Amino acid sequence: MQILSTICARAGSKGVKGKNVREFLGQPISYYTLSAFSLFSQRSKGKYNCTLAINTDSDKLIEQVKLTNIEFLHVERIPELAGDSASKIDVIRNTLEISERETGIDFDVILDMDLTSPLRKIEDIFNLIVKLKSIPDADVAMTITEARRNPYFNQLTQKDNGFLKTVIDSEYVARQQSPPVYDANASLYAYRPGFLKNSDKILLKANMVGSLMDDTGILDIDSERDFFLMEAVANFLYEKDPLYAEIKNNISKIIV
Repeated sequence: MQILSTICARAGSKGVKGKNVREFLGQPISYYTLSAFSLFSQRSKGKYNCTLAINTDSDKLIEQVKLTNIEFLHVERIPELAGDSASKIDVIRNTLEISERETGIDFDVILDMDLTSPLRKIEDIFNLIVKLKSIPDADVAMTITEARRNPYFNQLTQKDNGFLKTVIDSEYVARQQSPPVYDANASLYAYRPGFLKNSDKILLKANMVGSLMDDTGILDIDSERDFFLMEAVANFLYEKDPLYAEIKNNISKIIV
């Protein structure tokens, strides 16, 4: 099976300046994703052939990646996909088109790895791909976590009269009675190339399936406080969980 792994990162960031190239616990944050890709690629030899493509307009990010032993295809971010309103799925589609043309490979799966989600396990990647391949009608598999709040029970919205009510009207008296709800954590996505090439469906209208990850490992980095909290969580997980720590420890092996 041919897998195209994509990393898509713009040079600019409004929430946290330069978050795609800044240091995370003493290493460029990109190195954690590159380390995960390296370990996954090594462990899947004989089963998956992995190609990495990085779509970016950040010269600094490319400089950082070139200081590693990771082979990659640099896909220049085109101007029409460089703005705040650009859809990431369009960026991934553009990356797939260029990667196929440059390599001559017909890819079976496109694995997108979020650059600002440094906390993941290698088994999360394997589980995601297995999930996609096991369900023939699935367009995309994404990593998800069990939501800590439920719109049927303890997520609230305000009525016109100012009083609060559950987001979805229900008669549930315990959270355990409510339908299960998940958060899309944006760490990993696996796409079928046919969906990317031939469908004009937006992601939320695709046939989506989810692969569960630990909910402690992901925070959206939209502020300096988020970055600080992510480092605190990472320090804890790297100390307590060897499956997280192996990705951090492997960084020294990819730096040249």
